[in-house]
Amino acid sequence: MSGTQSIKRMINSAENLKSIVGTMKAYASSNIVQFQTAAKSSMEYNEIINMSLYIALSKEKEQTISQSNTKEKGSLYIVFGSDHGLAGRFNENISLFAEDLINADNKGNNIVIVIGQQVASRLHDMGEIAKAYNAPQSVEAITESVLDLLFNIEEYRKDTEEIVLIYNMPGEQSSFKEKKEILYPVEFDKIASKIGKWDSNSLPIILIDKELLLSELLKQYFFITLYRTFCYSLSSENASRLASMQSAEKNIDERLEELLAQYRRRRQNDITEELNDVISGFRAIKKFKEKEE
Repeated sequence: MSGTQSIKRMINSAENLKSIVGTMKAYASSNIVQFQTAAKSSMEYNEIINMSLYIALSKEKEQTISQSNTKEKGSLYIVFGSDHGLAGRFNENISLFAEDLINADNKGNNIVIVIGQQVASRLHDMGEIAKAYNAPQSVEAITESVLDLLFNIEEYRKDTEEIVLIYNMPGEQSSFKEKKEILYPVEFDKIASKIGKWDSNSLPIILIDKELLLSELLKQYFFITLYRTFCYSLSSENASRLASMQSAEKNIDERLEELLAQYRRRRQNDITEELNDVISGFRAIKKFKEKEE
């Protein structure tokens, strides 16, 4: 019976593992919904900020605000990953994507900030890494992470020509895709092209100092862009984890079918051996009685 018991233990282990995978699937699905909802809300707010910037800059050619475009300084790269594994190729893909982009930028004085310990461990050979943050695990924690990140960005911004965001965002056919986005300098021409034609005949009147208005709008622009990026990255992470758990669940089901088939065969063999032992015993007793008679 030892073989049967061994298979039974493997079946119990597989069933327990399936239960854990099911819990992780439910958790990932729940996270996807909340992060996608937050991303949608941030996009709506981002549209308001873009329209405000459009109004503030509409009467003057300020699309090149304090930017020289000389490329004498380096770039600040912010790479978004995760703290936890079991997320498919989420961290591997973004690490390779970031590594290729950063290595292709040969200015030699670039700075890298990493979000997520999984990506930090994969990019540890890159000497440019200045700081590594833990990735937030809830919508509520994103705001604090953005504020911490903005504080460090301000510290490094005077030494950088541009700030580049590297992250995964949800894809249509696949669970995610890698993306590069310029956070700074602000691409005002692109913002203007998204706004299109103003609906009314006249633009709103600005009643406060224009430089103060632009400063506040840019702060909000940086904040909401980083907030949205966190949402996209976390949503992609959980989508990748969900896909991995679905694949794992399928493999576990297949393994369970094999184990159950082995268990039934072994159990049937054990029963057959027990019956043969009983029959053999019965025949031996019968022969013994026949000899006595």
